[in-house]
Amino acid sequence: MNALFLLLFVLFLIAIHIFRNKPHSLNYNEGIIIVLAMNIQLILFNLSNYIISLIVYFHIRYWDIYLGQFQNTTLPLVLVINLILVFILVSIVNILDRQIMQIQNDILRYQLGKRIFISLFILLLIFMTILIISDIQKVTPLIKMSMILSFTFMTMFTYLQTIIAIQSYTMRKEAVEATERIKELDDYLTGSQQQYEELRKFKHDFQNILLSLGQVVDGQSSEEIKRYYHELMNQQSNFKIVQTSKLRELQSIKSKPLQSLLTQKFFIAKSKGINIHFELNDSDYEIKENDLSIIRIVGILIDNAIEYVQTIDKKDFTCAFMKSSETIEITIANQLADAININQIFKTGYSTKSDHQGYGLANVSNITDNSSNLFMDTKIVNNYIMMTLIVLQNQEV
Repeated sequence: MNALFLLLFVLFLIAIHIFRNKPHSLNYNEGIIIVLAMNIQLILFNLSNYIISLIVYFHIRYWDIYLGQFQNTTLPLVLVINLILVFILVSIVNILDRQIMQIQNDILRYQLGKRIFISLFILLLIFMTILIISDIQKVTPLIKMSMILSFTFMTMFTYLQTIIAIQSYTMRKEAVEATERIKELDDYLTGSQQQYEELRKFKHDFQNILLSLGQVVDGQSSEEIKRYYHELMNQQSNFKIVQTSKLRELQSIKSKPLQSLLTQKFFIAKSKGINIHFELNDSDYEIKENDLSIIRIVGILIDNAIEYVQTIDKKDFTCAFMKSSETIEITIANQLADAININQIFKTGYSTKSDHQGYGLANVSNITDNSSNLFMDTKIVNNYIMMTLIVLQNQEV
């Protein structure tokens, strides 16, 4: 009846988890951890038990005597074998930590928790049922061990199929999202080009109007008219400064989608009273590959900077491009109001804002982890956080 007790124990843990949540509901992602841990531990303990049984069987050549006379005395050995198996499993998990985190993030991102939880829970129920029936029917240990081994291999195969299914689903979703993002960027770029042409026409007409007004104003005696005219001329000068120092320098970025994104973020920041200072040390920035991933990362970093500086007094930040023979570095830097732990900010769920779920920088980490030519470097210098995307230009992906 040990299996029945374990089943009741799992249900008890899930019930406590539901009761602790407000509102009272099951967090499927945490439920997966509970069921998976119990399933794995149950398999390991039974394997440990029957490894010892097998050793004794080959020693005395009589299995039933072992169960009747030696089971209690061999319990410490069972626990030792179980600890060894747990240690091996933990070592494997540590080696595959990055892949496991990727799968966990995919489950969270695409809300697959409910389906995965139900599948694992049904698998656990099947395993428990096998153990309970074998205890009731007094199945011989040799047959029971064969059943446990068969179910263990079936469980491993099921886990593998689940992982493959998650990865396939993720790839399909990312392909759809990438297609949608490319279309959105293309539409925005087309609209931006049209707006830019209209702006150039307006500027040209505006200059002609000012020139024609200049002679009229000079012939007037009204000081107020002259003052209005000179204010218009100053506005024109300011317009030239903004266009020259802010947006024209972005023309050195040869990736049109990235250039379009930066232009869009510039005006979004402006609408919120935030200044973006662009710094470029070269006149030609060509993104050779992975431009979609770069756009996603830069977009997330700038969005985070905009959200953060809205909450502090210094409402500006820097977006700097540095080019060398083999790399392009894109740095987003903003002032910090409070200390943060840079070792935690890329983890799923971390956020400096209480009403945010904190998936943005975790997505950045996932993108760079899956790319051979994209790397992130984060540091705090003089109370400024500097997040740098490093792009290797001569690296094959």
